[in-house]
Amino acid sequence: MRRRPAILLVLAPALAVLGGCGIGDTAPAPAGSPATGLRDPVRPADAVHVYFSSPLGLERVSRLGRPADSPQLALERLREGPDEAERARGLVTFVPRGAPAPTVTGQRRGTVDVLVPAGWGTGRTALRQLVCTVADAAGAADGLATGDVEVGLRRAPGGPTDTRRCVLTPGSPESTGSGAPTGTGSPAP
Repeated sequence: MRRRPAILLVLAPALAVLGGCGIGDTAPAPAGSPATGLRDPVRPADAVHVYFSSPLGLERVSRLGRPADSPQLALERLREGPDEAERARGLVTFVPRGAPAPTVTGQRRGTVDVLVPAGWGTGRTALRQLVCTVADAAGAADGLATGDVEVGLRRAPGGPTDTRRCVLTPGSPESTGSGAPTGTGSPAP
């Protein structure tokens, strides 16, 4: 029975030393005002976004360009197709090779009108790439989410308008393509 008091005599000082290790209260301490002047990490100042097709649906890719919120610049970048690294990741475009870029004919808050050239055909995925690319750029300009921007597509000046929104739901019928992708071979000249 003498062992228990001896163990207590050894453990008591050890617990006192460990319990008083000098660590104070762990509550937050005031450290001044928050950092300012940092760029938005989601959208670099010189980036415009375009949408390419992948097995999972459309994927957003950044391209350098100013102004970043220009739907017309975004369409021109979309027409360039995926670069070599993006093709290696499985990204393709259904935008017809060599087709002229569509033209933005009007832009109001939350709405963009686009004239689609005849060379674009009616491929569903190519049109989705166009709609999401334009909506992303216009949304950046207007402070809106990509899906909140309406894109009016016209095939001829003064013709009927087909109004669409960007829907990005992987695995949905909207995320599957029709027609043959381009941009899977060598980079465009």
